[in-house]
Amino acid sequence: MEQGSPMPHWRDDRWSMMQGLRVRIAVSIMTGVGWLSFVLLYAAFWTSGFSLFQSIVIVLVSALIAAGIMGAMWASWGMRFAR
Repeated sequence: MEQGSPMPHWRDDRWSMMQGLRVRIAVSIMTGVGWLSFVLLYAAFWTSGFSLFQSIVIVLVSALIAAGIMGAMWASWGMRFAR
């Protein structure tokens, strides 16, 4: 432990890990809520101009985009702690 440092070094690492985890959890929740909101708004207001197949494709593509955002975010966090 360094002079003047109130916490041991491992506690600093744990704090930075928890900060990154909190941000990613918050973004994951917001992404899920945003995607669900998009799907509900799309189903309520914008589906009239599209066929059933086109509507299914739009919902699937939006789910892939949301999964890609979350996958990239969580992969970068997981790779930071890989051994």
